[in-house]
Amino acid sequence: MLDAKHLALIILALFSGSMLVYEWLSLYNRLDYSVVFYAALLIFSFSLMLLKK
Repeated sequence: MLDAKHLALIILALFSGSMLVYEWLSLYNRLDYSVVFYAALLIFSFSLMLLKK
């Protein structure tokens, strides 16, 4: 189903997206970890959706 290359790309997308949201929210000292979690979940689901096609 998922080989190591695809899994690494999903992990990279998840990490980069969640860190981007973290940086955006921490600029204004309004960090909310639930927003970071939901952004990471959204990126993960998009990654899986694109890989399944």
